[in-house]
Amino acid sequence: MSEPAAAPSPDEKVLNGLLLAVLFIAGVVLVREGPHFDNVLDGWPFFTAAFFTGTLLGFLCWTYTFGGKFTLKFTGSYRLPWLAALVLGLITTSSVSYINRTFAAPPDRTIKAEIDGVDEGKGDRWHLKVKMPDGQYKRLLISKPVADALKTATMVNIGIARGALGFDLMAKFEPAS
Repeated sequence: MSEPAAAPSPDEKVLNGLLLAVLFIAGVVLVREGPHFDNVLDGWPFFTAAFFTGTLLGFLCWTYTFGGKFTLKFTGSYRLPWLAALVLGLITTSSVSYINRTFAAPPDRTIKAEIDGVDEGKGDRWHLKVKMPDGQYKRLLISKPVADALKTATMVNIGIARGALGFDLMAKFEPAS
């Protein structure tokens, strides 16, 4: 017969609540930063690498700092390393995206793409739908002034910049002449 699970200690309840609050905030930050991944060339490998690295680092840091052993249980105090891993995964993903685009080099090459449409987003966030030279359709994040300039254009010159972390991103949009 199995023994009933011990009630969580007050410290575990506080840590669980704190990690859940930080997880919620990190999720909101990632939702705000997420559209910028659309402008990264091969954004999925960038997102996946950042999230996996952050999650692994979060789990290892929590485990080595607070002790414990690896287990696939998600109840009681066993959930804390998994919550910490998820929190650090989200924070790392948002941070590397921000760093990659904010500290990017100026655009050094240009590609020309066909405009498929310009859609209004929330606030200053607009979306440009383009058909890339390789035939893929992409939805890119642009600002309202850029959207106003591209509404009547049929082609766009997209400036490609080298991101601070080595991932190229589409950083400059101008109507093609």
